[in-house]
Amino acid sequence: MKNILVTGGAGAVGSNLIEALVERGDKVTSWDNYSVGKPENHVAGANYHPISTIQSLEAFDDRFDLVYHLGEYSKVVPSFDDISSAFSYNILGSFKLLEAIKKYKVPIVYAGSSTKLSYPGELHSPYAFFKSTVAKLVQGYKDWYDIDYNICYFYNVYGPKTELWGNEWQTVINIFKDQKAAEVPLTITGDGTQRRDFTHVDDIIQGLLLAGDNIRNDEFQLGTGVDYSILDIAAAFDHPFEFIPPRRGDRPKGLADISHTKEVLGYSPTSNVIDYIKSL
Repeated sequence: MKNILVTGGAGAVGSNLIEALVERGDKVTSWDNYSVGKPENHVAGANYHPISTIQSLEAFDDRFDLVYHLGEYSKVVPSFDDISSAFSYNILGSFKLLEAIKKYKVPIVYAGSSTKLSYPGELHSPYAFFKSTVAKLVQGYKDWYDIDYNICYFYNVYGPKTELWGNEWQTVINIFKDQKAAEVPLTITGDGTQRRDFTHVDDIIQGLLLAGDNIRNDEFQLGTGVDYSILDIAAAFDHPFEFIPPRRGDRPKGLADISHTKEVLGYSPTSNVIDYIKSL
């Protein structure tokens, strides 16, 4: 049994991760400022605290064996208009957390942004720049202070609890699902040729558990290795659609290379987004 801290533990990925950790017998503490996380995501058996990572030095418990750092500003498009929050949560909050980790020498699994891998220049959006900066900071703390880490890059997460995100945080799958239920056309941004590697949250959790159990100071992509266009996703809903203007910061591609993750961690994604849509 490990004593594990999950930042962002009331969010979609965090709560699914906590459920898996509790089920296997770990002692789990969640920090969440509830800017996006929801109390209805709480999992029985875990300890929840309304704590921001900015409070890390005051709140950190020296008994933690591992930190999963998921609690950051996590969307591209809103970061243009809310850059101050993105900076505060990602840069300042992550720095404070790393300072607490440094004090107690605890390994960290950080949820990086796959945008960094698609756009190495980093200036694609405030979100992408800040997330890429924190990933470098995590690596720097290994070089400077011998803090062990793994960094995991998520690709377009869908599945249970993601539907609780607010409208501006929604995945395209949840947007299309709600539009079909409301009997209005699906809205495709741009020309719909943007391609994405859609990853079920269960596969993300599989990767996170493997990364937490195998701290190697390494980077791992968590996706499926298969991409679909937004037009492909719309077609799977079998519902009328229309085109709307493209959104600023919307990248044209995002495909995971999971060969290293499979080879090193034994990662094996099992879900297919088209099958998931047809099952809704």
